[in-house]
Amino acid sequence: MRDELICIASASAGVLSHLLYFIHGNKSMQAPKILVFYLLAVWAFLGTVLASAMLLSYFMALFTSISVYRLFFHRLRHFPGPFAAKLTKFYGPYSAWDGKLHVKHIKLFEEYGDIVRTAPNELIVLSTDAQQKIHAASSQCSKKDTAYEAINYKGYQNIETILTREEHRWRRQVWDKAFNTKTLESYESYAREVVYEWLGKMASLQGQRVNTSLYSLLIPFENMGRMGFSINFGSIQNGKEDPMLHYLEETLGSIGKLGAMWWPIALLNSIGGSRDHVEFQKLACRMVDKREKVADDEREDIMKYLLQDHHEKVPKAMHDHDMIYSDAQALMVGGTDTIAAVLSFAFYHLARDPTFRNKLHAELEPLYGRTIIGEFTNFDLSEAEAPYLNAIINETMRMDNPTCANGPRITPPEGLEVDGVFIPGDVVVYTPIHAMHRSSKFFKEPDSFIPERWTTRPDLIIDKRAYHPFLLGPHNCVGKRLAMIVMRFVLAYTIWYYDFEFALGEDGIAIHRDAINGQILKPGKLECVFTQRA
Repeated sequence: MRDELICIASASAGVLSHLLYFIHGNKSMQAPKILVFYLLAVWAFLGTVLASAMLLSYFMALFTSISVYRLFFHRLRHFPGPFAAKLTKFYGPYSAWDGKLHVKHIKLFEEYGDIVRTAPNELIVLSTDAQQKIHAASSQCSKKDTAYEAINYKGYQNIETILTREEHRWRRQVWDKAFNTKTLESYESYAREVVYEWLGKMASLQGQRVNTSLYSLLIPFENMGRMGFSINFGSIQNGKEDPMLHYLEETLGSIGKLGAMWWPIALLNSIGGSRDHVEFQKLACRMVDKREKVADDEREDIMKYLLQDHHEKVPKAMHDHDMIYSDAQALMVGGTDTIAAVLSFAFYHLARDPTFRNKLHAELEPLYGRTIIGEFTNFDLSEAEAPYLNAIINETMRMDNPTCANGPRITPPEGLEVDGVFIPGDVVVYTPIHAMHRSSKFFKEPDSFIPERWTTRPDLIIDKRAYHPFLLGPHNCVGKRLAMIVMRFVLAYTIWYYDFEFALGEDGIAIHRDAINGQILKPGKLECVFTQRA
């Protein structure tokens, strides 16, 4: 009888743990402390049959209480979604493990409607109303208590993961200086240098099979090195991935496979992070240190402006050197993988249909050498001057945007009303970009590549607000204009000098079939053959 009472008391303690602690707020970032506490408790109690029974009673009662609450009493209980998602956060990594979470989001919306419960305290929403209320400058939603807290370098968030709007505003002002009119002109010359390296590589490989997905990665990687740090990696000439790209891919991929389950990130960070992530951080720090040895004004690059602010007597944002290290890692991610995805899929669409290539080449003919003899400039290739080129880029980003899902936000305590539906406060919400871009709610023929929807056929766009490839609001992509320069130059120069098509035996299926959503979409392999124009 005594043993039974002890087990009942242990079970009661499990229920109370849930009701008094776990039920209040997000505990993901406290995972290391929670784990240590329970490991010590298990170590202290194990050894006798009674102690084991006490632990079993406690944990069974704890998880039963959590399960009953999530299924029948949780504030999101009325929202539809997979049963497993309502019950456990492990539904996230289960769905994301194969790298196709963005595709599964579309299927979830088709099955359950425009608001779907994808975790005990998480919703995905297919709505432009939600998009504005969650991400626009006027939004009351917050980044706090989300995965952004776990993504930092020695406690410092980067430009993308900063939690407070005030800190982000000051940091963004420093970054915006790196993208003024004068610097963008310098970046044009860097982009042109890299493009000519790419063209030279094509000349040496003419007639051979070329993995365009690989070179679509190497080109922006080279651009990132020069525009960001004034460093030449030489990867295009080598024709293979730099070790840094491996570390970057592994770091992002491991986060992507977690499917918005954040506590493993907190646990990993508590022990210093994964080996690949640590190596990635070290490489970024070494690049900053190397650049810092050069006088700030000697080279025109992004790092120049971050270092200048740090060296001011009263810095505007870069108060600690580790902030620069943290932002350097964000620069390497944003300046490489995102552009690489767009270029890869753009090559795919252009290669599979000569109509696209011929029409683009015809548009470029009067623009070549117009401003600079024998060259294109970014102005020549602007939306006003080269509408079809920009339409191809826009349609590529609509079909397969590199950022498949907007980052998470927490609804304000008072909750949020979206399209007449009330979403309670302190709920994690997402507005998945890929699903919005591929939705028939916002685009006619959403699964068809039709560049003309951005030029002569605007009737194919039902709600243009749904298109936000560079995100929106105060946290939109700081390097948008730079990314457009790189993408315009690569596609324009390539089409001008080369015609290309699928290599023998290539059907183009693998680029989508093998694409992996690891925070940023990584396309599968695509082999083409390039032929120099006469």
